[in-house]
Amino acid sequence: MQFEKLPTTIDEQLALLTKRGLKMGDQDLAKRCLETIGYYRLSAYWLPFEIAPEDKQTRSKQFNAETTFEEIYQLYIFDRKLRMLILEAIERVEIHLRSRWTYKMAHSFGPHVHLDHTQFSNGIIHAEQVVRLARTVAKSEETFILHYKSKYTTPYSPPLWAITELMTLGELSVWYQATRDSSVKGHVANELGLPTKEVCEGVLQCLSYVRNICAHHGRLWNRRLVKRIPKIKRFREDLVLVENAGSLSADNSIYNVVIVLTHMLNRQNVDNTFTSRLTNLLNSMPEVCLHQMGFPPNWRERPAFIP
Repeated sequence: MQFEKLPTTIDEQLALLTKRGLKMGDQDLAKRCLETIGYYRLSAYWLPFEIAPEDKQTRSKQFNAETTFEEIYQLYIFDRKLRMLILEAIERVEIHLRSRWTYKMAHSFGPHVHLDHTQFSNGIIHAEQVVRLARTVAKSEETFILHYKSKYTTPYSPPLWAITELMTLGELSVWYQATRDSSVKGHVANELGLPTKEVCEGVLQCLSYVRNICAHHGRLWNRRLVKRIPKIKRFREDLVLVENAGSLSADNSIYNVVIVLTHMLNRQNVDNTFTSRLTNLLNSMPEVCLHQMGFPPNWRERPAFIP
């Protein structure tokens, strides 16, 4: 089928939404939102407000009675605030991981352990990551990198505690997974509040994926995540589990990510207002909105949310 849709003007978009039954209310607000946010981006937030399609239809393209543009806009604002909170929480986990893994590896195997392939389980992955780091160092204008280049010629790479500052969470999770020494990995997992290195690997992969969604301003509300949080026994009273391929696994909603982040931040033993700020944000929305994010009806009574 040939794509034949033409771009529409803001006024045409307003008229189309009105024709489909959306109550506009403040026309100026709706127009500004369509101009500054965009019709296509906002459409992800109004899909749940559409009337259920009939058989063989993908969408009805008609809104439920009394649905207002203001409702959709408030949902968009909620998702933006949620995304900022989650990104902040993942940042704190990332920095904690970087600190503990770097400290343990450097003290156990030396300041340039990242160049020693014998300390990593997959030679090809290690070589790829070293090359990636070398390219990052070559392009970096960070003061600490320029200082190293100006003062030292060997090794060509700065020490681990400097080089990890250039790693993304995704790269850091690859280095962690490839680490050969199980005691290092177990120690780091414990420091992060996770029971095993295997669980830690799975959590880091999922958090890296969610972090990328946040960093690129993607939608978190009602999203089904491609990567799941592992089933973690010590969090079983908090996690929502579903049957998957004949066994129970964590539901792939943002709720389970929130649960693990909450426990990991509490493990840091520093001033942590994440849970209270998150709860305040969640309480500002209808329960149906939270249900679409995977939150169970009794989420407020679960251990992670009890002060």
